[in-house]
Amino acid sequence: MDYLIRILDINLKNYNMKYNFAKYISAALLVGIFTISCEDSIDKDNSPIPYASIGGYQNSDDIASGNLIAKLSFENNLEDKINNISGQMPVGITYVTGIKGMAYNGSSSEMRYSVGNATTALTGINGSFTIAFWMKSDGTVDPAIPGQGKGAQGIFSIVRPTEFWGGINLFIENPDASKPERIRLKLGVETSNSAVSWKAQSVIANLDGYKGKWVHIVFSYDATTSKCSVYQDGEAAKNLDGFAYSPAGGELGGYASWYANDPGGATNPNGAAGYGNFSMAGTNGKVVFGSHQFETVPPLNNGSQQDWATSFAGQMDEFRIYNVSLKSSDVIALYKLEKDGR
Repeated sequence: MDYLIRILDINLKNYNMKYNFAKYISAALLVGIFTISCEDSIDKDNSPIPYASIGGYQNSDDIASGNLIAKLSFENNLEDKINNISGQMPVGITYVTGIKGMAYNGSSSEMRYSVGNATTALTGINGSFTIAFWMKSDGTVDPAIPGQGKGAQGIFSIVRPTEFWGGINLFIENPDASKPERIRLKLGVETSNSAVSWKAQSVIANLDGYKGKWVHIVFSYDATTSKCSVYQDGEAAKNLDGFAYSPAGGELGGYASWYANDPGGATNPNGAAGYGNFSMAGTNGKVVFGSHQFETVPPLNNGSQQDWATSFAGQMDEFRIYNVSLKSSDVIALYKLEKDGR
């Protein structure tokens, strides 16, 4: 009798366990169905929660959108989203993960560049302009023994076929032997403005501590003030030189003053007029990415390849040109939005 009671007790416990387990599974399924139903209802009935705006913008393309005349994101191609640069003819170009999607990938061992066709939206700039892009570079080395990746590395140029330099020239300048960790990023321009005697102007951003790191760079020239402001990672550049009467230790104010003729000193004792509207003459509708106009094969100008120069050996991303001088608040917003993947 005791034996039969024990058997009945065991069976009853097993039944209760199975019954409780079944209740648990049923409850879980009901909760899951309810959750999915609610989520589906929420997705249908409510708009997505927007990102917090930065500088009043949701997306980097919203910044001075009416003045953006070129934008290359290098998403495994050389497409200009504004369509003012087309017909790119790449030489050996590859791509790598960038700050936002993919990026242009230069080389220290083989020549890489591309030549494209540009509309008058670029070649006909007449006044202010801004160039903004991300760069990652290990710097360059002295071209004592010429070779790829040694010397001045060309990044971008608007071609002038009968002149040695292009209308706009962006490149990493030869290194300063006393500061081996410094990257010297140079913008050089050549104006056709008849009121200007000093037609060639430039500025060098001295980037310390950025070797092998992404940095956001902006060169913003304001024709009304004749000042070229330079920014790194959204802030005024820490150290500038390469312009007339720049301080021996470098300009710390974040901008270079350009003049129409000799100012006679850093404070312009000669009372020289400002550089004014920037414009280009003698262009042929060609641009170069990743090299100088004289380093392509064959050269795109009346010169020849130089032992002290080479094509770009680093990476670049989100390359933009505007026909306006971006104000500092927009530069900050552009940096933060692109860094945020927007």
